[in-house]
Amino acid sequence: YEQLKDSFAVADSPIWMDSSTTDQCRSLEQAVGGAQKLADITGSRGYERFTGNQIAKISETNRTAYDNCERISLVSSFAASLFLGNHAPIDHSDGSGMNLL
Repeated sequence: YEQLKDSFAVADSPIWMDSSTTDQCRSLEQAVGGAQKLADITGSRGYERFTGNQIAKISETNRTAYDNCERISLVSSFAASLFLGNHAPIDHSDGSGMNLL
């Protein structure tokens, strides 16, 4: 923790149980033409725990942190990055739960 604590733009990242992004989910769905259209594009309607909606919320509510962020990683790729000493790619199966692919 001590070695990495100053490396993050956000001290407390949301977890998969977070459900505070309903507004962002509805905005995303509306922007593409509805929940079914989003599901057609990304494979899922807008779910609150999905990364894309969490990113949108941080962008809207904590713009400074968002602007200071070089890279956004899922926990699975972040942990791999620590072991690799370089940025690990996001696995497609993990990325499918983001509303971004």
